[in-house]
Amino acid sequence: MIPQQTFSIRYNFRAESLKMTAHKYENSLEEGSATPGAQRLTCPLCGSLDAQAILEKKIDGGGAAVHFRLWRCAACDLVRTEPQLAPKDLEPYYAEEYWGEGGIEATDENWIMRDQRYRAGFLQRFRSEGCVLDVGCGLGFFLRALDPKQWDRYGVEPMPVPYQEAARALGSDRVHNDELIAARLPSSKFDSITFWDSLEHLPNPRAVLQEAARLLRPGGIVLVGLPNFGSYQARHFGEDWFGLSLPHHLCHYTRQTLTRLLETCGFRVRVMEDRSGPENYHSLKHSLLNRLTRRHGRSGGRMMYYVAKPCLHPWEWMSTRMGGGSSLQVCAELASPEQRDFPVER
Repeated sequence: MIPQQTFSIRYNFRAESLKMTAHKYENSLEEGSATPGAQRLTCPLCGSLDAQAILEKKIDGGGAAVHFRLWRCAACDLVRTEPQLAPKDLEPYYAEEYWGEGGIEATDENWIMRDQRYRAGFLQRFRSEGCVLDVGCGLGFFLRALDPKQWDRYGVEPMPVPYQEAARALGSDRVHNDELIAARLPSSKFDSITFWDSLEHLPNPRAVLQEAARLLRPGGIVLVGLPNFGSYQARHFGEDWFGLSLPHHLCHYTRQTLTRLLETCGFRVRVMEDRSGPENYHSLKHSLLNRLTRRHGRSGGRMMYYVAKPCLHPWEWMSTRMGGGSSLQVCAELASPEQRDFPVER
């Protein structure tokens, strides 16, 4: 995903819990930024200061090497990345290759419909029409896959390059080049809000989901898709797991921590399930390729990968059913006011 980078990994799963000095998030990623080695953050889910370092990774990009650590909260088990880079520092890591097989130039509507059919189908299970907001909409592919006769489509995308493509396709009045909270959208406007592979990029997930609750109409839903840090692939591949994606991913969720986050923000989980099929297979093949090339070099690793490739489909099928999929998809419904743990200003 990230071109021209080298990695150095050091695990420390036996380290004793470390006391961390307080640092509270507000609404912007700038609030969570610090120089490597100086940053110590509170847990964005429960606010605890106690955490255990479980992984250290050095990434050499276009500039100086940056050391990243994964910390597991001692109170709620949420795993977070530190340091968390400011948006301007993250932009170089979102090269064109990051946006997937279609790339920036993919405009064929038939390809987009095929690429987004699983996400669109998941939404269709719970809502057939209404006003939808895609948070972190990227190039706008998900919104473009929805029927405009059934859906009033909006998106927010803070990164300038994908925003320009999404705005070109959907209209500049439909896509906001900003973070969700800073966009200041009107209350009770949306029936559905989606976070497709975007919630894990946010340093302030509680504030963002509480904002989503404000924006939803009564009975509205959020759909979330993200990597499953408790999955078989995450456990088996460790540093080589495709879903780790440092430094892009700031929080790393399991079924338990994602459920707690949603409930804390006023939602009731209706469905939480493994995403299977192409996405899970894609993660498996890249995780295996990462491991083999790291251990055996680029040419030797790729040769071994192609030898093993015929086994990947049955491996994906078995590992998903025995140890959970590499990613999760969730539908959660906005709870009634008396069931919420916090007031929602309208």
